Amino acid sequence: MKCPYCDKEMKYGVIESPHEINWKPKKAKLFGAARFHEGAIVLSKLSLLKGSCVEAYCCDNCKKIIIYYDGNNAE
Repeated sequence: MKCPYCDKEMKYGVIESPHEINWKPKKAKLFGAARFHEGAIVLSKLSLLKGSCVEAYCCDNCKKIIIYYDGNNAE
């Protein structure tokens, strides 16, 4: 995949966590699942056996990561 910022090739990989991976519109005072925060988006649900994992592309040049959180990647 080409980086949309610098047009260089990005590396495919994953982001893993032992917790649910979510995005919030602002930093919360207390850590918690997305369901406790208005406007939060679950990037990867927690599996008690596997943790959480989301596919991502990393640009070493721009230091940016692109995440596809609906289970589909760009290719």
